[in-house]
Amino acid sequence: MEGTLLARDWTVAASESLEAGEVLEPSLVQAILLDVASLGADVVAGWLKSSAYAAGIPVILSPGFTASGHLAEFLDEPAPMSEDPDGFRVKLRFWGVRGSIPTPGPETAFYGGNTSCVELQADGETVILDAGSGLRPLGDTLIKESGGIPLNLHLLVSHTHWDHIQGFPFFRPAYQPSNRLRVIGYLGVRHDLEEVLHNQMDSTYFPISMSDMMAQIDVLQVGEVFHCGPVKGHAFYTNHPGKCAGFRFDTSAGAVVYVPDNELNQSGQATHMPRETAKHLRARFAETVAGARVLIHDAQYTRAEYVDRVGWGHSCLEDVVELAGEAGVERLVFFHHDPTRTDEDVNRLIRLARKIVADNGWSLKVDAAREGYEICL
Repeated sequence: MEGTLLARDWTVAASESLEAGEVLEPSLVQAILLDVASLGADVVAGWLKSSAYAAGIPVILSPGFTASGHLAEFLDEPAPMSEDPDGFRVKLRFWGVRGSIPTPGPETAFYGGNTSCVELQADGETVILDAGSGLRPLGDTLIKESGGIPLNLHLLVSHTHWDHIQGFPFFRPAYQPSNRLRVIGYLGVRHDLEEVLHNQMDSTYFPISMSDMMAQIDVLQVGEVFHCGPVKGHAFYTNHPGKCAGFRFDTSAGAVVYVPDNELNQSGQATHMPRETAKHLRARFAETVAGARVLIHDAQYTRAEYVDRVGWGHSCLEDVVELAGEAGVERLVFFHHDPTRTDEDVNRLIRLARKIVADNGWSLKVDAAREGYEICL
């Protein structure tokens, strides 16, 4: 439940319970939270109908609350996790937010256990960022939302480590002949993207081959500047073993920057990039993300954890927050959660990140990536 509140930028300072038959002074009530241990729907509904209830007090239903239908005549359904669902030009949806390996289970249910996959709807184009295990539910949703109209999709692959391509064989739109799919990699990463995707679906590893995908699939290697329809993209190197790309998109609603696997290396160790010092790396990324409306950035570790993981190709949260704050980013969504992180662990990281922002007086807004989270610009 605390994760739900943190996701809405709340701070939980105290809480009180409602006894049966009790009527509270509305001015003292900041929110009503209903979970499986709360009073029955009849009790709550009776209070909401009474004159004591002040319209506008938010009612938050936990995922386990099963009586929401009984309250429907008194409550609006909970709003989707988005900023402005009406009149948006750009929308981000998060389908996979975990790093390294999928981590399903009750301890990761709120933030999610699927690996990297983010959907960017921008200026009439559908751009998919990475093909981790989150690509499977995204594909199912795209088919459902299309209403039978052929899909024209852009799938950008930052690099070919398993957690960024393992969802591709399960991407249903790729099996429908009416759809078109452009699979895009950064030429500078120098992986033969088409060969890697074919090999992943070799019969040694998977029962269906890539040749069974009946959509019109074009695998492209692009340079530093490319286009997805009217959306201009910029590819750049990140600091990660084996080479990896990040992407900045110039949309009609502002810049969106996606940095999936990147080691900012604030402590000054050598980077994975030839002839690039840690100081130069930091300056390059500050320039790349400057003024972005949204920055999605790897923050797999904390500084304390990073000491034993130098060179593994991932950043610590504190460095990422400082980069975003100093570069004038509007919103940071930290991403690529370590597979050992529980929901409560991520909650603690949100509190840490927001404290850093407050201590420095930045206007930066910080969220943790979670499956189902939407941002509309």
